[in-house]
Amino acid sequence: MGFFNYTVAKKIGYEIVRRSKHPTLKSHIKNIINHYKINLILDVGAHQGEFGKLLHREGHKGEIHSFEPVSQSFNKLSEASHSDPNWFVYKNAIGDVREQKKISISSASNLSSFLNLNDFGKDAFNGRMTKEEIVEVDTIDNFLNSHIKNINQKRIFLKMDTQGYDLNVFKGALKNIKHIICMLSELAIIPCYSEMPHYLDVLREYEKYGFIVSGMYPIGICEDMSLVEMDCMLVNHQNINKFES
Repeated sequence: MGFFNYTVAKKIGYEIVRRSKHPTLKSHIKNIINHYKINLILDVGAHQGEFGKLLHREGHKGEIHSFEPVSQSFNKLSEASHSDPNWFVYKNAIGDVREQKKISISSASNLSSFLNLNDFGKDAFNGRMTKEEIVEVDTIDNFLNSHIKNINQKRIFLKMDTQGYDLNVFKGALKNIKHIICMLSELAIIPCYSEMPHYLDVLREYEKYGFIVSGMYPIGICEDMSLVEMDCMLVNHQNINKFES
């Protein structure tokens, strides 16, 4: 029966894989949360709550803190989270310093960024910046120190999807880096925004503080089959032995 299912799937253009051995991003997130007993998730760049909804579909019932600075997207995020008492939402951005900062709002709301789309980004996503907002920017360090009790008991999963600003988010978390057990970061192989760092420089910075790659998942592919972006899962190597027992 198993052979028949695999054969049929292949003929119609699909593959059947074991989630624990060859996981998709969704199943890898679930595996990571369970394996490292994650009890606090920081959802930075929450947009309209897509990541929180994914966590719910994967059976996660723990504490989620989501951050989204753009007003229209935040309203949708609030609606998505209102029925979950463990899902907290904040109308602010996260970066490396606390400040007020101008964010450009894109016609495609998931492309809004502190950075400007370059020519490739405009062509690839047919996006354009239509207006601006002044938003509050906090840091992970300040948020954890001011909002989270018993931080030494927390095992944190930091998810970042900030349209070229992930490294800034990371740099604002360095005082609490030992509590961040794993991270999900969006890496641009082909930059879509002006002045965004090269993905290898971003990875080197993560590795500098003990994080190693656990999985990479393509997001967008050009017509010539070159990779545009990928979701990169990383685990804190300094905490692996501590949490594998």
